[in-house]
Amino acid sequence: MTRATVWVDRNRLETRRLPVPDPPPGGLLLEVTANGICGTDVHFLGLRPTAPFVLGHEIVGRILAFGPGHPGTDADGRPLRTGDRVALFPWLPCGRCWGCLRFGPGATTCTDAFVYGIPPEAIGLPPGTAGQGPPALTGGFGDHLAVRAGTHLWKVPDDVGDPVASLLDPLAVAVRTVTVARTATGTWDEVLTPDSTAVVLGLGAVGLLTGLVLRRAGVGTVIGSGSRPARLAAARGLGFDAALDTQALDRAERRRIVLERTHGRGADLVVDAASRPAAFSEAMSLVRRLGTVVEVGNIVSDGTTVPVDPAADVCQRNVRLLGVSFNPPRSYSEAMALLSRPDLPLDRLITRTYPRERAADALRALSGDAVKLVLTP
Repeated sequence: MTRATVWVDRNRLETRRLPVPDPPPGGLLLEVTANGICGTDVHFLGLRPTAPFVLGHEIVGRILAFGPGHPGTDADGRPLRTGDRVALFPWLPCGRCWGCLRFGPGATTCTDAFVYGIPPEAIGLPPGTAGQGPPALTGGFGDHLAVRAGTHLWKVPDDVGDPVASLLDPLAVAVRTVTVARTATGTWDEVLTPDSTAVVLGLGAVGLLTGLVLRRAGVGTVIGSGSRPARLAAARGLGFDAALDTQALDRAERRRIVLERTHGRGADLVVDAASRPAAFSEAMSLVRRLGTVVEVGNIVSDGTTVPVDPAADVCQRNVRLLGVSFNPPRSYSEAMALLSRPDLPLDRLITRTYPRERAADALRALSGDAVKLVLTP
């Protein structure tokens, strides 16, 4: 038997004993060694599950056994063996639907996918088989995980600790966020240049990592905006040129500062990584004409809407508006390459680790002055 922390009701988790699964054909059995807490997990906990469910999609684990037919390599072709640590791409496309057939099985346009640690109905996918027996070990809030065939995963370098390795998923989101903002070199709407200014709204893990990736992409000035002291300090430590405190500066003052730094034009690129719908309208107010807005923070709707004038906010200013939710495996390969770099201070983002039986405490703590919290055995 093994243990898992199971989401059973609104704001309620229970530790349950469940059977240890066999490694599925073509898959793996993992001992989970770390699972990052995502803001989405906090959102889910405030809802009522359709059936008891094991959350957690920022998963790192040690290989205990291979299922028959597993290729024995990771997504980049590196050989794997029992005892190796791996980090997962949580999205497993079906390979059969229109999106998969049109864009490839690695694309995240699948309409019939499985996602580790995320209830499918919460993100617009068909409900899974939850409720047909004991909760399955679907996520990283358990001691073990049965990894399905076809799952993309990457071997974790020996010098990268488990908590830092759990940053692979939010770092891949940051990589994808910057990737979608790219245009062909020299085009008029290019925003990733040494003379450009990017503003990142929201300084959680995704926002901070996006600032880091923007800097490495060559963006000249990166401005962050957030409210929690630890996250503002982390932004400064990662090399943001400014970190605007939303508790001390109102929206008009923040806009004035951005306009002053951009000679009255507005930011070339604004990334909304805050999980507040109001931040989207602020992003539209900060971007320059012919600029780009990337919306990555509001992945789960809370029913709140904000006014947007399609003419004045988008069309007349020729603003490029892009949405990001999930990411292709390539973003994870690029993120793993960044995780492996010794010159990036990613360990500064880990505020604290919690034992898995204190998952509820960790979820509550993420709502306070924390950057990144990680569950460990």
